Amino acid sequence: MKALREAVQMWPPQEQVQTKWDLIQKLDLVAARRTFSARPRTRPLTNGEPLNNQMVLKRTHSDMGRHVILPEDDLDRRNWEYLLLNMEVPDCLWLGQSHIPTLAKLGEWRVFLVAGQIVYTVHTVYNLAKKTWSWDVPTTYYSLSELKCVCRNRVHVACI
Repeated sequence: MKALREAVQMWPPQEQVQTKWDLIQKLDLVAARRTFSARPRTRPLTNGEPLNNQMVLKRTHSDMGRHVILPEDDLDRRNWEYLLLNMEVPDCLWLGQSHIPTLAKLGEWRVFLVAGQIVYTVHTVYNLAKKTWSWDVPTTYYSLSELKCVCRNRVHVACI
């Protein structure tokens, strides 16, 4: 990264990149004070504390779901021995998060904006059979009005 930064200007600078925990705290604040929307509760885990089988375990300094353990995953990874063996990044933390089943079903969208324009989008989806996450770069999108309709229909179908 250091060599790349010497040849290419990068933003934000690497020393300003937030950790997942920093980002979660800021998103929680925005949800509570600006959008008044719900967010999954997330908190740092303390080494040795009992791990609730209904919470999602996720590690900071990770991406693409490499360090995400859902409640329906194997119990082999839901223990402190496994978590401590997977802390090879300095200053990383394991977090406990409330389980939102629709995240595993619908996936997560990450949209990168530059000057108000979408420049890149990643859709991360959980494969229940393989118990892994995969991702794709979408090339088409729903408009906001189409998305509202899709969401209403999915909620309606799910309620039946």
